[in-house]
Amino acid sequence: MRAIQGELKCNSDFDKLVGGQVWMILWLELSILVPDADVAIDFLGPLPSGDYLLVIIDCFSRYKEVEVLRKITACETANRLESIFVRLGYPRTITLDNGRQFVSNEFDEYCKTRGIVLNRTTPYWPQENGLVERQNRSLVKRLKISQALKKDWKQDLFAYLSMYYSTPQSTTGKTPTELMYGRNIRTKLPSLQDITTAVPFTDFADRDQQAKEKGKERGDVRRRAKPSGLVVGDKVLEKNLIPGNKLTPTFNPSVMTVTAKEGARVTVEDNNRRVYQRNCSHLKKLGSEQNYADKGEALNVMAPVGDHHEVERLRSSELLMERPDESSTTAADLSSDPASPLAASSSPVVTMPSEGGRARRNTKMPNRFNDCVMEY
Repeated sequence: MRAIQGELKCNSDFDKLVGGQVWMILWLELSILVPDADVAIDFLGPLPSGDYLLVIIDCFSRYKEVEVLRKITACETANRLESIFVRLGYPRTITLDNGRQFVSNEFDEYCKTRGIVLNRTTPYWPQENGLVERQNRSLVKRLKISQALKKDWKQDLFAYLSMYYSTPQSTTGKTPTELMYGRNIRTKLPSLQDITTAVPFTDFADRDQQAKEKGKERGDVRRRAKPSGLVVGDKVLEKNLIPGNKLTPTFNPSVMTVTAKEGARVTVEDNNRRVYQRNCSHLKKLGSEQNYADKGEALNVMAPVGDHHEVERLRSSELLMERPDESSTTAADLSSDPASPLAASSSPVVTMPSEGGRARRNTKMPNRFNDCVMEY
């Protein structure tokens, strides 16, 4: 900057320049040396479909954005520019022509509130905004090819932009994305980046990994997560994930078999050889290590005809595996004892079956049901 200012002082015409104009020239000279500092915009159209193309190009990196618009009002133009600038940042200057939407008070106010300087070209002299005009010519050529081949011009436009972003420019020797973002984007062409996808070890990558591990530990404690005991070959019930009415059982009565497991993802297969993938938390295991109260709740559902025998077989096998506690005193033993108060009572005593080897308390039938016959 000092060298440029020194050259201006040596110039004989320096006295003709006002101080503010000098610094404006310095600003414009330096703004083209960084990405997204000075951009040029222009409209292309109307196309045969009635659409317009808003072309925005960065003067340094040659990176461009193309927006398809149906209306080219000042409000719509400002909204589209805002959607781009919130991702790429607000430029310092915008070079544009004297279109009706660009000279409106609404567009001027939009740029003024965001600190953007407008450089309008001379009327009827498009060569002053030649960078964007040259890009428009390339776009028109691509759209003509699409029209001749009777293809979707919007899809061809995306393909053209992908090819443009990954092609080095003859003037800079770099791709537009490399100068704009500092990296080349991944395309359909294979590259060395496809061989290794590991994140390079850096201090912020290590800090990010530690934060993720702490978040996982807090989440596991909050959800009371524990390792899954499912293995290949287990019989499971699938949780009903589709919303139903209030009487819909929690688990589907169809018994499934675990065929594969990878982490928390479990592959199950039903009796009709249909394969599903579910998270292990959506499956309930049917086995002796489970509490019978949970298994009885899962099995106590209306089973379809095809699965009724399978459910009954599993229920019988689970009941046979249970052993009642022989040391527990039953109601019949108490009633046979003359000293027992139950022997003098005329009300029948109902003995509930034991579950899990633990004795259940004896329940006395109310006197009002003495003349009733109860079936269990």
